[in-house]
Amino acid sequence: MESSSTEPPKAIEYLHKQVYENSSSKCEAMVIREYKKIGSGAFGTVVEAVLQPATNENDNVGDTSEDVNTDQLNIDEEKWLGPFAIKRVPAQTDYKSRELEILRIVNHPNIISLKYFFERIRVKDNKMYQNLVMECLPSNLQKEIKYYRISKYTIPYPHMKAYTFQLTRAMLYLHGFGIAHRDIKPTNILVDPSKVCLKICDFGSAKKLEPNQASVSYICSRYYRAPELTVGSSVYTTMIDIWGLGCVIAEMFLGKPIFQGQTPELQLREISKLLGPPPNSFFFKANPNYRGNMYTTKLFTGTVEERFRQIFSNSPPDAIDLLMQILVYDPEQRASPRRVLCHPFFNELKQKDFKVYPRGSQEPITLDLLKFTPFEWELLGPYQDLV
Repeated sequence: MESSSTEPPKAIEYLHKQVYENSSSKCEAMVIREYKKIGSGAFGTVVEAVLQPATNENDNVGDTSEDVNTDQLNIDEEKWLGPFAIKRVPAQTDYKSRELEILRIVNHPNIISLKYFFERIRVKDNKMYQNLVMECLPSNLQKEIKYYRISKYTIPYPHMKAYTFQLTRAMLYLHGFGIAHRDIKPTNILVDPSKVCLKICDFGSAKKLEPNQASVSYICSRYYRAPELTVGSSVYTTMIDIWGLGCVIAEMFLGKPIFQGQTPELQLREISKLLGPPPNSFFFKANPNYRGNMYTTKLFTGTVEERFRQIFSNSPPDAIDLLMQILVYDPEQRASPRRVLCHPFFNELKQKDFKVYPRGSQEPITLDLLKFTPFEWELLGPYQDLV
């Protein structure tokens, strides 16, 4: 999760006797020091924190629900682990947490890593909360885009290519498990500008999709919601994430979201301003019962390709070509993650002497983005030689 640079309030420290280490499932008592809130929403809150194993002396202090004063703890300031981001959400009593289950499965350099987890009763409302302790990154992609927009620039092309490649690689991995993130957007993409490193976070909406099995259509933030979801499709695939990928790439080039409809119906209109009217086959496949405006009248002159070149007039041809392969009405026609990874847009990254200059640095760094695991090579299949 993302860290913040705002002035922290007074730290809260407490002992919890049942903290599970994710990789080993080992349970131990831990002292937890929470510094500040770094995120909040309908899902719950995210706080920045450090942890350390409790000593035998600590182990007799407090219980699993009460905060403990600092002077009651045997704290070793040299032994803190972290910083981490703790995502705190109400514990689900009816079913297992989908987010926790997914985070325990995945292990990828471009996906946020779960380190610990525990449940704890919050004194304020006496309710049980699930706490997911994850690695912490200094920023997110939305902040990076805003930083350059304020400076009257776009994110440098080498950075843009590196971020897009990492994001796509994470999707290849997730989709290999049949997992759709279902909320791809710049705020859910954490970055470390000093390393030009990217990780997808917030798996609160993620789900393992089963073929021909219905799922909710009201998912994904509207600006990044695939057109099939916008018209109410309930049987969809992981390609909804690819649409989100296209929206994120477009936003890096434009400095703002490309589709900004104020309602789902107006969102479809914004999409049609770039892609032209949706074909009737799109509605038939996505949702035959859709009764909203189908925007059958073309809203621009010229071809779709000319429209792309007009909207992305300051973008290189290979970027426009990539976007035209991703931002497509029919999810079956969208470029898959492995096709995206093979696109000429990334040729620069694959050169042995490829280097990037982190923001504010005079010294270049080398990025090794092609260290694929055997599982990833397997997912690439016949595209292996093209990556």
